[in-house]
Amino acid sequence: MKKTDEHVKNFYLTDEYIIKNPSFHVEDSPWKVEKIIPLVDRFISNYNKDEINLLDVGGGAGLILNAISTYIEESYGKKVNKYAVDLSPGMFEAQKKRNPDLKKALNEDICKTSLGDKEISLTLMIDLLEHVPNPTEALEEVKRISKFVIFKVPLENNFILSIWSIIKRGKPRQRAIETYGHINVYNFDKLKYQIERHSGQILDYYFTNVFNYFLNSEHNKNNMKIRNKLINLVAVYIFKLSPKLCSLIFNDFVMILVKCY
Repeated sequence: MKKTDEHVKNFYLTDEYIIKNPSFHVEDSPWKVEKIIPLVDRFISNYNKDEINLLDVGGGAGLILNAISTYIEESYGKKVNKYAVDLSPGMFEAQKKRNPDLKKALNEDICKTSLGDKEISLTLMIDLLEHVPNPTEALEEVKRISKFVIFKVPLENNFILSIWSIIKRGKPRQRAIETYGHINVYNFDKLKYQIERHSGQILDYYFTNVFNYFLNSEHNKNNMKIRNKLINLVAVYIFKLSPKLCSLIFNDFVMILVKCY
């Protein structure tokens, strides 16, 4: 495990992630913002100050921080101070380029930052926790520096991916580590336990129904194999019956708003 942890950390420090993922997945950013906004609204209802310190951790291209800060300012008339933390030098520069008005930009590890206690009003940890070699340390640190956190996490501990990994003798799992840096695998109950133990109180959560997005977004449907289309069609139907059950069978994401204690 130590060897794997070191590989994943170097994956970002050397910008190998950018080499293997040159698009920064910017094509998915509008959908991610759409999924984040309801939890931003819920956060605002629990936070009555006129000024918000908004931190984006591992924000990649910087589009999400830009979009969410703009949404808060235009919808609620609140002043937003932007902060960014990123371990990857290349992604760190991309974040600064798209957000030249950053109040503080830190090329640091989220497990140990130079930010002050409760300096941050709201932290965005979007598609991040699965990448962190020491997730409990990251959760403890975000609890220290932030008052609220929004998580988006892939639920990759599911029936389909487990069976596929067995059939392929673990190669899909290894590829997820080597190509995407997904070192941590979650289902909802494991994630909920970890967050509640190390970060705080879950105020709200929902599953994303990513299958519907895959079926309808131009970028995804034009590159989708027939097999994957059929899987997503079945998943959309099961999601209507039970989102949590669907996440145990297929690969969905969960959005979570946490109040840090």
